[in-house]
Amino acid sequence: MKKAIERFPDQADLIGRLVEQSETFRSLCDDHQLAVESLDTLTARRPMDDKIVHEYRTLIEDLEVDIATALNKVR
Repeated sequence: MKKAIERFPDQADLIGRLVEQSETFRSLCDDHQLAVESLDTLTARRPMDDKIVHEYRTLIEDLEVDIATALNKVR
């Protein structure tokens, strides 16, 4: 949830409520958190595997679209 709030700070309250109410949304936030943390680890390594970094960035973008969609449905 922390990384989702960092990405969507203006919707922190809504994220918190949805995490409590929806197992699906909570799982989506957990997946996003893990992906961001993994990307941070990958980008800290040298040499960096550009293909894997690109895949994680794409995954994070997709998860953020899903989070934004869920937030918009509730608003």
